[in-house]
Amino acid sequence: MTVGQIMIIYLHHFFQIYRGVAMRVGPKGRCLRGLLVLCAVVSLSSAGLTSNAFAAEAQKAETAPPSKESFNLILPFKNLTAGQGQEVTMDTEIVNRRKDPVEVNLTLESVPKGWEVNFNSRYPSFPIRSVQVQGEKSTTIEFKAKIPEATKPGVYHIKVIGKDVDGPTQYSETVNVNVTSKKIETGGLKLTSQYPTLSTGSGQTLKFTVDLKNETNKPLTTSLVAQPPPGWTVRFKPQFGDQQIASIQLKENGSETLSVEIDTPVTADAKEYPVGIQARAGAFEASTSVKVSLKGTQDLKMGSLAGTLNTSITAGTKTPVDFVVGNAGTAPVRNLNFVTKKPNDKWTVDFQPDKIDALGPGEVRQIKMEILAPDRTIAGDYMLTLTANSADTNKSVDFRVTVSTPTIWGWIGFGIVGLVVLGLAVVFFRLGRR
Repeated sequence: MTVGQIMIIYLHHFFQIYRGVAMRVGPKGRCLRGLLVLCAVVSLSSAGLTSNAFAAEAQKAETAPPSKESFNLILPFKNLTAGQGQEVTMDTEIVNRRKDPVEVNLTLESVPKGWEVNFNSRYPSFPIRSVQVQGEKSTTIEFKAKIPEATKPGVYHIKVIGKDVDGPTQYSETVNVNVTSKKIETGGLKLTSQYPTLSTGSGQTLKFTVDLKNETNKPLTTSLVAQPPPGWTVRFKPQFGDQQIASIQLKENGSETLSVEIDTPVTADAKEYPVGIQARAGAFEASTSVKVSLKGTQDLKMGSLAGTLNTSITAGTKTPVDFVVGNAGTAPVRNLNFVTKKPNDKWTVDFQPDKIDALGPGEVRQIKMEILAPDRTIAGDYMLTLTANSADTNKSVDFRVTVSTPTIWGWIGFGIVGLVVLGLAVVFFRLGRR
């Protein structure tokens, strides 16, 4: 209801009262009518002033200029105390004062030598140097400073600068960190790994053990998250249990031991990989990092160019066979040589080359295998066992060799068979006559 409507209703009631009083006669009636008129004038004046005030406020609200600052950078603590080797963490808020989005660049200056100082996103935690905040909203990020163990006690100054990318607004704040030789008890969550580095071959699963402690006087529901390399899989489980978990309830001042299983890809290169582990419960956060040292795998493959593991040869003739050996693993195979198990010692099998110094991951080498069966080898199928051998791995395959005899030995064989048949015929003929 507007002020004008209120005034009309008021005047209507006033005249109703005035008409009733006007019916009275005498000095009292006239005095009362005068008093009513005076009250009406005062009320109308007040209503007019109120209406003007409301109108002025409305006009002022409509014509108020927008904020000169596009954003505010809020660092709640400017003086912090921490011990050598500790990490300082502080939530930092960026407030957008405009209706349109604002992008703020963040710069750190005067960072002490050897310190790790960053702005990080809160969840998951990644280093950032720029933040975009939606209109009339705020975004909270984390200021983190890791103090080296060898830092001398004293006060260190870190300058924080936030600047609007598209505007003139700029904030500059200084965070003073008082480093002491004694570590500061901060409470909250604590996360430690019993074995920070484990080693295995690519494609294997590693199991780390971590201890999670609640250092507060209240229960905490703690979520768990990992930051592995792309393509890796991480699972959190109780120390004695097989169910996969994403969070855990910690009692006040209680602790839990957890198992962290990490699946490594078969194709991962042989090197060290850090895996970040983070626990968060409200404003409390703890993190640790474990390292997976992959030795790589050596996976030898062998076969002929034709894709089969058999060949045909003629006895007494050296027969070449094209052979290939490859490394399907992720680590190089060094000092690879070849060994053959033959049907007997009279057979010879030679390789050219007979040794490979190094066979890298994914590399395939062609070699020539020369097989010689003795002259008088009986025709038929024979089995060779070929082994590619190194200090770290070996691979064996069975190779079938079909041996045929030379033509001259074939005729000799037929002659021998013919003589045997003729001899038997003569014997039967003579015995038959008797």
